[in-house]
Amino acid sequence: MREADSVITLRMQLSRGESVVQAGTFLYDGQVVCDLRIVFSPVRRGTGDYEDPPEVSDDVHQDTFYIQYGSTTSRGVFNAGGGGFPTLSAAVAHVESMPGFGNTVRWTEVALTDGSTARGS
Repeated sequence: MREADSVITLRMQLSRGESVVQAGTFLYDGQVVCDLRIVFSPVRRGTGDYEDPPEVSDDVHQDTFYIQYGSTTSRGVFNAGGGGFPTLSAAVAHVESMPGFGNTVRWTEVALTDGSTARGS
């Protein structure tokens, strides 16, 4: 087996009911352009940990915004994420305030209040 064949890339797929509401790029290490997107989900994911109380461990039907970060080696591959923000503006503010790269974020697709998107920003 070749070395390249042994590399596994985990890709974040959108689940049913999820949609990308904002997309852009950021600079990793000040040089590498990486993709970035904010995903709307109708479900706030729980931890799944039996030691957590139910309000933390269980999934809840609640509008939530997650941040997904693109790979540093492959454009269009989202392999890291986080968040769980109650509003799009909270997710955007979090990304833009991240130490190290927040000031390099450039939004290329921005959600509008009617659900459509606009290019640029």
